Amino acid sequence: MKIFIYLFFLLLPGFCQADTFILKDGARIEGEVTGEMDGVLLVKTKYGSLTINRADIQEQQAALAPAIISPAALIELSSAQPAAVAASTAAPAVEISTALPEAVIASTAAPAVGISTALPEEVVAPAPKLTFRTIIPSTMTRQLVYLEGGVAVATETFDAGGALVLTEGAISNGTYTEYYPDGSLKTVKTMMSGKANGTLKAFYPAGALQVEAYYLAGGREGPFKYYTGDGKLLMEAAYRNDLLNGWKKEYGADGAVTSATYYIDDRPAEPRKEPTAPGQGKQTAAEPESMVTAKVVRLARGELLSFRLNGKYIGKAHLDKGFNLISQEGKIPDGAVKIYTEDGKLLKELVFVKNALITLRAYDPGGLLKAEYYYIDNEAVKK
Repeated sequence: MKIFIYLFFLLLPGFCQADTFILKDGARIEGEVTGEMDGVLLVKTKYGSLTINRADIQEQQAALAPAIISPAALIELSSAQPAAVAASTAAPAVEISTALPEAVIASTAAPAVGISTALPEEVVAPAPKLTFRTIIPSTMTRQLVYLEGGVAVATETFDAGGALVLTEGAISNGTYTEYYPDGSLKTVKTMMSGKANGTLKAFYPAGALQVEAYYLAGGREGPFKYYTGDGKLLMEAAYRNDLLNGWKKEYGADGAVTSATYYIDDRPAEPRKEPTAPGQGKQTAAEPESMVTAKVVRLARGELLSFRLNGKYIGKAHLDKGFNLISQEGKIPDGAVKIYTEDGKLLKELVFVKNALITLRAYDPGGLLKAEYYYIDNEAVKK
């Protein structure tokens, strides 16, 4: 019985329309060129459309054309034995003995080597390196391309105002790094659930810290600082829910403040009133003084605060030495709860909104503000 194998179907490779672009920074992007203008390529990938400057391309590997095999290349294989072999071309038969040799010369015999048939332990491949790169195709948009092991897996597109307008692909959890063309570190950030979380640091090409910011679920949360190349503070601001909340200050070359604006929810507002006398703390109209009183009990590793309203117990809070909120019970009305020493001096001020502690201010014995904290997931972050 004959078996027919048609190589036309077996050997024909799939048609590949995507070119492979190897960028100068080592990134590898696969996609189809859909247009080009002013030296900028528009490339359609399975993770979205990207723009690539032709000057950034180290090598472009063209798409493979489909292989064409003529019908003459079809090969017929027969399972039947050949009827005869031409004598003129046949090689003389060679008889091969299957008998074992009578002896092995000891002096030349190789020592027996034991070969284990046990399977090797599972080899765990190292996790692919997580990187990203910034592409600015125009003054209206900015794109971040995320790569795993040098292969693009996702993109983020931002508008001119910095707002995220589109995410394509899946961004794995982990710490991502961005590098300058010369290989020096540019940016380090952590992504969780597809969004920036934790500290973000950006560096100048020479290695000095340029920006230090904090993110929570993709939004800025906490202090934001911008430095000059020689390490001097150039600008600092405070964010909450990705909005300016607090002072935004700019500094001159001599370190002096050149401008200072107070913000509430991204809008300029009246700053907190400075204390006019010892014992009087800073407070905004948005933080009315609460009618709640509080008593502090010192603990070995922090303090326990009990709250009362009109003499009636309503709740308590446990803070550690770093003012982190360990636990909270009861319901505390909105407002600023002030805590005084036995001699009547302001010691602390806690601001509650919707039964959540959002701000804590600590004062020195003279009544002046010593430190101020805001809270992220019950952790105290110093302003």
